[in-house]
Amino acid sequence: MSAATVAVVNPASCAGRTGRAWPELRRALTAAGVEVEERLTTAPREATELTRAALRGGCERVVAVGGDGTLNEVVNGFLTTDGSPVAPGAVLGLVPSGTGGDFRRTAGIPAGAAAAAVLAAGATRPIDIGRLTLDGAAPRHFVNIADCGIGGEVVARVNRSSKRAGGTATFLWHSLASLLSYRPRAARVEIDGAVEEGRYQNVVVANGRYFGGGMCVAPTADLGDGLFDVVLFGDLPRLRSLTGI
Repeated sequence: MSAATVAVVNPASCAGRTGRAWPELRRALTAAGVEVEERLTTAPREATELTRAALRGGCERVVAVGGDGTLNEVVNGFLTTDGSPVAPGAVLGLVPSGTGGDFRRTAGIPAGAAAAAVLAAGATRPIDIGRLTLDGAAPRHFVNIADCGIGGEVVARVNRSSKRAGGTATFLWHSLASLLSYRPRAARVEIDGAVEEGRYQNVVVANGRYFGGGMCVAPTADLGDGLFDVVLFGDLPRLRSLTGI
């Protein structure tokens, strides 16, 4: 029989801090009355398969323990590649313990052990999910932000780094470094039937408000309004981009 709540924990999140913090986080969950059965990831994207297996086994709630990347993997475990729910009615939970912490800012979920009280309260709300289709790859789903352009380069740099400086400082440093080398790319963007063509530094499709370790890119975005906020960064001078950060 599957546990009612499964915690999918990424010990490598935030340069290993999540793994070191997990015993304390688990004690906080237990103290708040939230009993969980843990699943520890050992490889990239494993959280998706662990989530899917838990849901198919009858789990009612899966809690992602880690950062935005871990959350994204868990979200993808809730859905099949065609977008169908693996277990209709199952609930997604989050104990934020990662580098960026961007989704939690929009959702209003406190970081670390304080999230236990939110899970214990048991309040739920529906949120929107985006679907990203790439040539030659299986579709991916997201609940916070999908972007293409310099954002991808920043994330790649962050993921290669030690992340020892913490989320905001790490993302800020690598954003600045990326701005010095990145060149805007030509793109065709269609939004509600209207087409925009040009050279873009970044194209952001936002369900949440924050990316890059706390940068508020879409201040009016709402997780559950049925809409995405699309933000286009054109061929901006470097100085203007730097002051915008």
